[in-house]
Amino acid sequence: MSAGTPSVFVRLQGCSVGCVWCDTKYSWDPARGRASTLAHLLRDVAGTAPANVVVTGGEPLAHPAFAGLVRGLDRLGRRVEVETAGTRVPPRVPVAQWNVSLKLAHSGVPRARRLHPPAIARFRTLKAWFKFVVGSESDVEEVGEIRRAHALDPGRILQMPLGIRREAQLSLMPDVLAWCRREGYRFSPRLHILAWGARRGM
Repeated sequence: MSAGTPSVFVRLQGCSVGCVWCDTKYSWDPARGRASTLAHLLRDVAGTAPANVVVTGGEPLAHPAFAGLVRGLDRLGRRVEVETAGTRVPPRVPVAQWNVSLKLAHSGVPRARRLHPPAIARFRTLKAWFKFVVGSESDVEEVGEIRRAHALDPGRILQMPLGIRREAQLSLMPDVLAWCRREGYRFSPRLHILAWGARRGM
């Protein structure tokens, strides 16, 4: 687990999931964002100091450049981790860490679109970390149902407070910590929200 590690973030445009509380809705439209070639993007990353690169979105696995980008980053000698909603079976690419954010019912996304058993099974074999955004006891119960249905290791599950404002994070944090202790899950704060608030580019 690389939480807190200085990292370069590469955000790919386009998302086919669409959570109602998403704080990066600007990344949903594949036509938006900054156009770049793969070679130019890799040069940009090569000019940065952090050895860890996080590929995120949107939904990065839906982007046509995803596999080529990851292989290019690997050739640069960078450690690559990927943030994904876990709705697509991942390609065979050199990723050091998969962070899979499975969506719950409160996301507003139909179950058939947010939970894809073959993809979850593949991520489980890849020793992915499974992250859930929770805001209530019923959310924690839903996490437990998904864990049992897909034989997920409780030690590789993280729970994160629902909310895109610092105040909401701090208000929910004691409850989420208690739920994590009770269920044997890890706790994950939204560190960038706590440090800088809901600002882009952080």
